[in-house]
Amino acid sequence: MTIQTKSWARDRAILASEFGIHLPNVVEYNTNARVGDSAFTPITAGNNAIPSQFTTYIDPQIIDVLIAPLKAAQIYGEAKKGDWLHDTMMFTVVEPAGDVAAYGDFHQAGYSRMNTNFPQRQQFLVQAFAEWGDREVGRAGLANIDLPSRKRLAAALLLNHWQNQSYFFGVANLQNYGALNDPNLLPAIAPKTKAASGTTWEKATAMEIYEDIQELYRELQSQTKGVVSLDSAVDMDSPLKLVVSNNVQAYLLKTNEYGISVLDLLKKNFPNLVQMSAPQLSLEGGELVQLFVENYQGIDTFTCAFSEKLRSHGVVRESSSMKEKLTQGSWGTILTRPVLVAQMIGV
Repeated sequence: MTIQTKSWARDRAILASEFGIHLPNVVEYNTNARVGDSAFTPITAGNNAIPSQFTTYIDPQIIDVLIAPLKAAQIYGEAKKGDWLHDTMMFTVVEPAGDVAAYGDFHQAGYSRMNTNFPQRQQFLVQAFAEWGDREVGRAGLANIDLPSRKRLAAALLLNHWQNQSYFFGVANLQNYGALNDPNLLPAIAPKTKAASGTTWEKATAMEIYEDIQELYRELQSQTKGVVSLDSAVDMDSPLKLVVSNNVQAYLLKTNEYGISVLDLLKKNFPNLVQMSAPQLSLEGGELVQLFVENYQGIDTFTCAFSEKLRSHGVVRESSSMKEKLTQGSWGTILTRPVLVAQMIGV
């Protein structure tokens, strides 16, 4: 016996209006099936697949996007100075002075004097919020992402990148300077003209690059009036640091006709020299090279100074979200003895 034919259009309207049942893919009743038949003719839209998410494998490992390395503290050293309550930092600089005079039993000339200065630096504080909503956290959890910790990490990295930049360039309109723009740094010298024309290291030979670095060392000797020399406390065996940008660092691997690289020559003649790189030394005026004495008489030449590395002000609960303020403070980079730094630009 056959199933009694009914009007699907009429029943669909009733199902939707009275019962809230919506079947958009059903076209009509199946009038071909008989009681006891084992075969059915499909009346829904043709399909032989399943949703793609059921065949998609999600790797549990989370891959973090690479970010530029923070090199300032590694290159120049870092120390905590004061805290977030201080606005200004003051240093005491003492310089001996005086005059001698021809001897005479009753002469009163010739006195030693002392000159003092008190340079200052100003602190700059920055902040960043990490915020997350209740539903946002739940949805991220479906992808195995711990959203609150990820947002805290992002805020901390944001602050650290700012601090790294402040160590190189300071903060504008404040007495807050970086290792590359401190006004007390002596003018950078120019590299020699190369045989292949120009001054850059791209077309220079290994020996020409090495001679440029030798010239930097001679400039260091000249600036210090003998403090840096072969027979002084600071010589080629002393801790020196050579800093270049990532763009030119590879040129230090150039070799001469004997297969000896620039780095090999530096290691032989400057056994305690440390070579490092940072992208910030690529300046608008050209590629910068710094050669400096790390420490003399127990005083560091450079110090990246911070007041707060990371201060959390507590998690605040809103109606359906949470937020946390994070703070960081920087004094920039403190340069104690500018004469112990030699610079070259244009390589």
